[in-house]
Amino acid sequence: MEQAQRPNKAPGAVAAIPAATARGLPPLADWLPSILWMGALFILSTSLFSASNTSKFLEPVLQWMFPSASIATITLMHALIRKAAHFGNYCILFWLLIRGPLKGRPYVALACCVIYATLDETHQIFSPGRGASIYDVAIDSSGALFGRFLNSAIRDVS
Repeated sequence: MEQAQRPNKAPGAVAAIPAATARGLPPLADWLPSILWMGALFILSTSLFSASNTSKFLEPVLQWMFPSASIATITLMHALIRKAAHFGNYCILFWLLIRGPLKGRPYVALACCVIYATLDETHQIFSPGRGASIYDVAIDSSGALFGRFLNSAIRDVS
């Protein structure tokens, strides 16, 4: 009678765990690169990396590289470099997320990037010499979206 109630398995055998419950949260090792990158982005959004501080380093380098450029051109190039950094940093964050903990879930990774960009700009409200900008969130989100397009294009080619 007991035999009919139990499935056929050898004594002491371990039952297989269904894939849905075995998946759970990704291990910390998958999250570590993304968390470290988010930490770097957090530091970059402090007053240490404000435009007035980065100009002390970038503008002399730009003046050396482009000696005939006007001050206005140097200032514009400095601003463009800063915005390109926003774009690139969030493209990298997207790639770290989809190559790690959010593999196979690009839209979740994209949403995480947008949420983190919003939190990052909110953090800048509390940093002296910094200010929040919805435009920077848009640039950050565009970088993550570009990462998604790039990922899709590379995946379709392979």
